[in-house]
Amino acid sequence: MTAFLSAFFLIAGAALCLFAAVGVLRLPDFFMRMHAATNAGVAGCGLLLIGVAFAYPSPGMWIKVAIAIAFLLLTTPIAGHLLARAGYVAGVSLWGGTREDQLAGELRRGDFDSPQTDFPGRKTMNPTIERVVLGLASGPGIEAAVSYAVALAKKHGAELIGLAIIDAKTLRNVGPVPIGGNYYAAQLRDTLIAKARRRMAGTVQLFEDAAREAGIPFSVIVEEAEPAPFLRQRLDKGSVLVLPRGAWFDHGLADRKIDPASRLSRHRIAQVQAGGDDDAPIVVFG
Repeated sequence: MTAFLSAFFLIAGAALCLFAAVGVLRLPDFFMRMHAATNAGVAGCGLLLIGVAFAYPSPGMWIKVAIAIAFLLLTTPIAGHLLARAGYVAGVSLWGGTREDQLAGELRRGDFDSPQTDFPGRKTMNPTIERVVLGLASGPGIEAAVSYAVALAKKHGAELIGLAIIDAKTLRNVGPVPIGGNYYAAQLRDTLIAKARRRMAGTVQLFEDAAREAGIPFSVIVEEAEPAPFLRQRLDKGSVLVLPRGAWFDHGLADRKIDPASRLSRHRIAQVQAGGDDDAPIVVFG
């Protein structure tokens, strides 16, 4: 009987350690991987120790196993908590699918492994600006973003690029379609894309007028695709990305309001604090 129990606990403990190892390799962010590693340290190793005790049953062995398990229970969760807290405070990115950050506002976050993020009025740590990339998203704050980007490019003699994107993936997601409704869903998608193009054209015109008035050269890149990869590709060394605080590339047509700061953080482009009512643009340094 003891041999059977020993085999059961040893196999169960080894299986938990194996699952935890797979979790460390495959889970999408630091905090989930830390959770998997902590489970292996407590549950997996604890079961293995119990299996060893059943394999060599004696009062001395059980005392040693009990002390070892108590030590694991007292130290491993605390160590995991402290490491996770240190990672959060350092600014380690959360998984892109995270819906709620319950520590937001409770602990101050850093910018670990992220580009430098600045706001107008602060002294930047990156004095070399070769390229200013402006996200031309229709909505609140676009005028302030255009003015800031044009003034920044003129001040540093930098290349000025307007990035006009339509977030086609978001606009084509019109939700569940009932049976027989594919035709009307397709019409709705086309209508949203057409409206986004018209709004984007107005924003591009606003940008071009401001650049011509300032007397600086500029260029415009137009894309209909997911915005995050294009933003990341153009955020290289010497570049500055400027985005309106209250507008995204759905051009205000999505079924829910999209927060640019959350999108940047979700795609690990930059950790940005929520803007609130502040009209100042988001500025990210490469």
